[in-house]
Amino acid sequence: MNNKGQSLVIFILILPILLLLFALIWEIGNLGFTINRYETEIKDTITYGLNNLENPNLKKELIKLLESNVEGDIYVEINDNKIKIRIKKKYDALFNFNNKFDIDITYQGYKENNKIITVKE
Repeated sequence: MNNKGQSLVIFILILPILLLLFALIWEIGNLGFTINRYETEIKDTITYGLNNLENPNLKKELIKLLESNVEGDIYVEINDNKIKIRIKKKYDALFNFNNKFDIDITYQGYKENNKIITVKE
């Protein structure tokens, strides 16, 4: 009996499943990278803001700084030497599985004993 084509048939049947699995892994990794980048930008912006609280145009500067580095709806609140930043964005899937992920990140920062504290809400 000739068995030469059996492994080729099995490979061809399993190949679409492997490709979908790799696409899913890529998508989740890219989403995680994007969220991490947004969180880093928010923390850096809060640190900058807390070191420049005496600036009368601080809110505009923080929004401009965030807009130059991230996309989405940006909300900045400055109250009682505390800075709260929220970014909301619809993240389109790279492979367009008809999914849009909602990225909604909020951080609050303040100074305590000359140390900058940032807390995720």
